[in-house]
Amino acid sequence: MLGRQYAQQGAWVVSVHGELDWDSLSAARTRLEYAAQAVPVLVLDVKAVTFADSAFLNLLLFLRQLTDLRLAGTSSRMLRVLEMTGADMVLRLFPTVQDALDNRPTRSAVVPPQR
Repeated sequence: MLGRQYAQQGAWVVSVHGELDWDSLSAARTRLEYAAQAVPVLVLDVKAVTFADSAFLNLLLFLRQLTDLRLAGTSSRMLRVLEMTGADMVLRLFPTVQDALDNRPTRSAVVPPQR
């Protein structure tokens, strides 16, 4: 579930792998929330995620409110889910961890300020 974690270029990078559903996320949720509150940039390397359900999507949207969340290595399957739900418009997606660290997105949502 949660793999290697390390600091690099002012960000905290977390490798995430396997199936991410309600049961598997319970332990990881607390650690990711803590990291999101403690660092200005959280990069999740999701290239090894094989399945993700709405629990993971909800966690991503929550973490985004706490920090500058960046997803690296999004698979076509995960991207399809993000697009179907509209989450691709608010989450910052990068092809690699290095691109996320360098802030070079493939797609990034620009949310207009509310009036």
